[in-house]
Amino acid sequence: MKQELQVGITVLVSLVILIGSIMWGKGFRLRAKRYEFTVLFSNTGGLEEGANLLANGVVKGHVTGIDFFNGYVRVSATIDEDVILYSDYVITIESPTVMAGQALSIYTGNTEPRADISKDLDGTDPQGMTAIMNKMQAFTGRIEVTLTHLDSLLVDAHQVLGDSLNQANLSRTMTNTADLAETTNDILQNNRKALEASLTDLRATMASARELTETLNRRSDGTLSSVDSAMTSLTGVANEVRTLVANINSGQGTAGKLFNDDELYKRLTETLAEVDSLSYQLRTNGLRHKIVFF
Repeated sequence: MKQELQVGITVLVSLVILIGSIMWGKGFRLRAKRYEFTVLFSNTGGLEEGANLLANGVVKGHVTGIDFFNGYVRVSATIDEDVILYSDYVITIESPTVMAGQALSIYTGNTEPRADISKDLDGTDPQGMTAIMNKMQAFTGRIEVTLTHLDSLLVDAHQVLGDSLNQANLSRTMTNTADLAETTNDILQNNRKALEASLTDLRATMASARELTETLNRRSDGTLSSVDSAMTSLTGVANEVRTLVANINSGQGTAGKLFNDDELYKRLTETLAEVDSLSYQLRTNGLRHKIVFF
């Protein structure tokens, strides 16, 4: 009887230890206050209900449910209340170890404000082996294309540089380039003083041109002043001529009366006629006749 009791106690203790280990492994904590939230994924990558929840790599909760919602997979989970999610959080599904299986992994972030856990949070789909293999294949394909292009380039370079004629031309070109550079350097060294003198003369010429320009500007200013004075005089003459013409047209003044008095015109005509007659008599009869003027 005593032995059976001992066996029973041993089995009970073993069960308690086993259950405690399972609860510890699944993330259960005694007297731990937690809150619930939900996350939407397009693909959970084999995540199972009861899986651990890792907050920055630390087990802080577990998955409580997985169901479909409007074409997405909604994952429900509980997490310790000391874990705070901020606006730059990241939630994904990862495998911490090869044997541990999938776990809901949370990176809390640190940028205010806090995330609104009353709504469905956005999850980042896990990178499964298929996706990784596809990316590796695409990357490998790009590497193969690059290597093919590089191989083609090397072949072309070998064909160009392997030709003895091309090698001779390239060598001759490099030699000519070196000679040209050396000749140019010699020319610059030998003509340095001449170049410096030319630059000095150029600066002097520019200074003289600047001084000549300033002189011409001053003279042009005086010329413009003379032109302004002449224009003022011409304007005065024009005004006087305009006044004279106006007086003639209106009959004022001596010139106006001369041009507009008909009686004066008649008298002048008669006088000229008498002068013509007198001149004719003098030419034909001479001074033999007694001429009475009055």
